[in-house]
Amino acid sequence: MNNRSLFPGITLIVLGVIFLLPNFTSLRWHELWPLFVIAPGLWFFAMFARDRKQYGLLLPATVVTVTGALLLYCTMAGWGAMTDLWPLFLIAPGAGFLLMYRFGSKETGLLIPGLVLLVLGVFFLIGGGLEEYFWPVILIGVGILILLRRKTPGEPPPGSTTTPPPHAA
Repeated sequence: MNNRSLFPGITLIVLGVIFLLPNFTSLRWHELWPLFVIAPGLWFFAMFARDRKQYGLLLPATVVTVTGALLLYCTMAGWGAMTDLWPLFLIAPGAGFLLMYRFGSKETGLLIPGLVLLVLGVFFLIGGGLEEYFWPVILIGVGILILLRRKTPGEPPPGSTTTPPPHAA
């Protein structure tokens, strides 16, 4: 069995299970529709796992999966939860940029928006009592930055150029 025949088969099985759930649980269709938002996000993650060079998939994977999870939560807990959880719309792309930075080309152009969106999202998510949480969150963000910029074994330090060894005569 090749990988091309896996996708349609798995897709049909998952759709069948989703459509059967209301018959066997207290869940109803108006609560399950966010699963169709989450599924493409998980698919993007799976495609990245299959080919690690496609790190550009991590941003839409993160945004779509987190958004779908938030929608699923709100359909079950009530849409009033969105008044407190809307900062996840900032955190999701921030996390996506950081994942692209971590697994991709280590470009500062990915790191800066990732950290800005993540810090802003956490800042707004915390809301009240901000003075107690602001500096610890900043410290955590800087710690994450340091860990992400850490040199991996065999990798030259950032900004250094490597020259090939001289040829022996």
